[in-house]
Amino acid sequence: MDRCWQFLLLMCLSAVAEFGEANDAPLVKSLTDQLLQVIPPNDKSNVSILVIKGNQITLNETDQQALMTYPTLVELYVGENLVTAVPANFFSGLSHLRVLSLSRNNISSLDPEAFSGLDVLEELDLSNNKLTDLCDKTFTKLKRLKILHLQENPWNCSCPLLDTIGRMKEANINFGGPNITCASPAEQKGNNLLHSINLCSTSSPVIVHKSPTPPVTSQPSKEINNTPTTTSTSQNCTVSKCQKPLSGHTWKFTACVAALALITCILILTAIKGPSWYKSFHNYRHRRLVEDDEEGGQDTMTTETGGCESQQTFTFEELSHRIQEQEEDGYFEDPYIKRMEDSEEEIQ
Repeated sequence: MDRCWQFLLLMCLSAVAEFGEANDAPLVKSLTDQLLQVIPPNDKSNVSILVIKGNQITLNETDQQALMTYPTLVELYVGENLVTAVPANFFSGLSHLRVLSLSRNNISSLDPEAFSGLDVLEELDLSNNKLTDLCDKTFTKLKRLKILHLQENPWNCSCPLLDTIGRMKEANINFGGPNITCASPAEQKGNNLLHSINLCSTSSPVIVHKSPTPPVTSQPSKEINNTPTTTSTSQNCTVSKCQKPLSGHTWKFTACVAALALITCILILTAIKGPSWYKSFHNYRHRRLVEDDEEGGQDTMTTETGGCESQQTFTFEELSHRIQEQEEDGYFEDPYIKRMEDSEEEIQ
């Protein structure tokens, strides 16, 4: 009898253990290749893994509201969709999320607060997208991040990106594969992103150690030593070759400053010398007019009668003398009238 009770008790305990394991097993919801345009809301409260690959999801406001209905979600796979950007605080309602996959989309930008609220996230997959740069602030709050997939992106291996990757590497984050290559600038195209980190991180210490002791070089070294370690990498960018693309705009700025300075000098010179130049030009013009009046003493007059021409030359002095004599006689002799009178006398 005791053996029967023991057997029944053992059967009950095994049933309870199996029921507990069934409840603890993760519930997977797969919506792969169903041409979904939005994430459907949760109809079960204990979904822990959501797979929505191969659809037309864009991560809009409707998708964000739908994800709020998955509070127990631990793993989320949104690969092979139409995502182009990740807005700020988009996954803030998934406080238990540990794995997030956004691979094989068209993501070209990430908001600095895109992964805010994912305090326990351990693995993030951003591979096979169109990312060229990463903001350092985007990953500062991911304290438990261990694996970051960055393969197959057109990375711009300039100093800001290399500094960000370097700090992640110092935090023991695994980048999940060797195929992280640079697409730009041209001199680094095809190089491994992880191998290019030293191009910016090692340039500054060399300059500091080789600087001589005169005061001109000792002051910059003191300033570098007093700055925090978080800004040392940004100073490295200024002395390395990574910022060659940015130097192309300096000549434009210099040309604009030179042109502005030249125009300003011309305006100031015109304002100062303008009145004197105008006065000189006016005096020169007046002098020329006086000279023309003095030198222009001869003038010719031509008269025509019938088919013959007669030319007489008068000077201004003779003309004025005649006018004065005529005024003293009390009358003015008109040459035309005199000519008419002479012709009448000849006829008579």
